[in-house]
Amino acid sequence: MKICATIWDWACNYLVLKEDDESKKEVSLEDMLQDAHREVQEAENLFARVEDEEMIDYAILNLQAAEKRYNYLLKIMKEQGKAEESLES
Repeated sequence: MKICATIWDWACNYLVLKEDDESKKEVSLEDMLQDAHREVQEAENLFARVEDEEMIDYAILNLQAAEKRYNYLLKIMKEQGKAEESLES
């Protein structure tokens, strides 16, 4: 049950929609890449801790989705020549 609560909290944090001006701020590609990297780490951590058979599929799909997002953003940054700068900091 603790894993379910953790997943619920995580989902709520990502699905909260803000209607104020703060949500309209432009997010940089570097920030998106750092966020995607954090998501991959969280997904790996979840996958490592899952014991419930019903949650294994979720953990696998969550990890695959996070990795695809990270790889896509990294590819875009490389195309723009920004990857080296962001990865160094």
